[in-house]
Amino acid sequence: MQLRRVAALVAGIALACGWTTAVLAAAQNKQPQNDIWKDEPKTLQRDLSKDQIERILKGIQQRAPEKAKALAELRQKDPNRFMNELRTQGRPEIDQMLLERVEARRQERNTKFLEWLKANYPVEEQTLAKLKEGDPQVYLVNFETIWDRYGYIFEAESSNPELGAVLKEDLALRKKSEELCNRHRRAKSEAEKQKIGAELQDVVARRYDLIVRRKEIAYEQLQKRLEDLQKQVGESKDEIAKFKDEQIKRENVRQRIEALVGNKTQFKWD
Repeated sequence: MQLRRVAALVAGIALACGWTTAVLAAAQNKQPQNDIWKDEPKTLQRDLSKDQIERILKGIQQRAPEKAKALAELRQKDPNRFMNELRTQGRPEIDQMLLERVEARRQERNTKFLEWLKANYPVEEQTLAKLKEGDPQVYLVNFETIWDRYGYIFEAESSNPELGAVLKEDLALRKKSEELCNRHRRAKSEAEKQKIGAELQDVVARRYDLIVRRKEIAYEQLQKRLEDLQKQVGESKDEIAKFKDEQIKRENVRQRIEALVGNKTQFKWD
C-alpha cells in the first residue's frame, strides 16, 4: 500500500509540474552564463502563445469590455506591461486553461494505462470496456478500483521496466499465495496439505527474492540521485566562486539597473 502511495505521488507531481520544470529550464538556458539574476524566484507560468492571448482577450471582452479596450491600447504602447496586465486581468481564463491542460494530461495517462492494461491484464480491460458502454458512473468507480490495483505497476514500468516486471510478478505471486493458503485450509488429508505447503514455500521464497531485488533497484536509484547531487554540489561551488569576481559583479549590477530603470529590455528579469 505504501508503495502504491509513493508511485501515485510521483505520478501526480510529474503530471502537475512536469511542464513548468521544462519551461523554466529552457528559459534559464537562454540566460548568459554570467547572469546571476536568472536564479531570482519566478512564477510557475508558461509563456503565453498567440492563440492563448487571443482567448484571454476574448474572455475579458465578454465580461469587461472597458478593460479589454485598455489592454488593446496597452498592447501597442508597451508589450511588456501588456503581458503583466493580461496575466492579472485574465486570471479566470488562465486558470481555466491550466485546468484543461491538467485534464488533457490525465486523459492521456488514462489512455496509455488502458493500452497497458489490455496488453498485460486483458480480462480486466475487457470488463472495463463493457462497463463503459453502460453507466458512466459505474465505469469510473471500477476504473479507479483497477487503477488502485495496477496503477503503481504501470507507473513504475514507465520509468523503470525492470521494476515494473518485478512488481507485476510479485502481484501474481501474492495472489497465488492467497490461493494456496485457502486450499491448505480446505485440504482434507495431511498428504494434500504437505503438497500445498511445499508449493507455498516455493512461492514465498520467490517473493522474498523479488522483494530483495526491489530494494536493490531502490538502492541503485538512490545511488544515482546521490551522484547527481554530488555533481550539482561541485557545480554550485564553482558558480559561487565565479560570481565573487568583481568584474562579473559590476557587469551584473549595471545590466540589472539598466533593465529596471532604462528603456532597454535585453532580458526578462521578472
